[in-house]
Amino acid sequence: MNPVEILYALSGKEAPGRSPEFTAAHVLMALRIIGERSPGRQHLSGDLRLGEGTVRNLLRRLAEEGLVSSTRRGVALTGEGERLVAGLRSIVRGRPVPRSRLTVGEHNHAVLVKGGASKVRLGVEQRDKALMSGASGATTLVVEAGGLKAPALADVVEDRLSDAIHELCPVDGDAVVIGTGGSPFLAELGAYSAGLAMLC
Repeated sequence: MNPVEILYALSGKEAPGRSPEFTAAHVLMALRIIGERSPGRQHLSGDLRLGEGTVRNLLRRLAEEGLVSSTRRGVALTGEGERLVAGLRSIVRGRPVPRSRLTVGEHNHAVLVKGGASKVRLGVEQRDKALMSGASGATTLVVEAGGLKAPALADVVEDRLSDAIHELCPVDGDAVVIGTGGSPFLAELGAYSAGLAMLC
């Protein structure tokens, strides 16, 4: 399985039973947070805005796949977990970006999707995926001739926004989804939800 398929498998339904209360985007964000800080379950629960029982289930799945292990400090990535995070970072990575005419709210997070431009039509699919995750919306851009273009929009991408996105090192054929939300967390979750959906 490729890295994105692993995320979806980890967030999928275990038979028998109901579907988990976390998504592939939550799994990706959890792995990133664990790699950066080795948090305890309670802190991870707060970071992901999920109940402790849900986070316990998420950590159990990650441990069963050999991606994390418990330490005195908290939860840490294993070597296999570090390889998965590196693989994910090579195809989808993000950062906060400033507000602009192309975004609909105060908090914005851009996610670069390697090779994703061919999956973009008008950006409506990405917006809808972001809305389903709790974000306020999403704007999708494609990288063409070294520049950023919004499908079906005549708006020019402002310099401040373009400069922030270029820190993600986009190349022609990539796509960028900018999630917008009432908080930085919801903007990030929306952007990753929409971005990952383009890769599955």
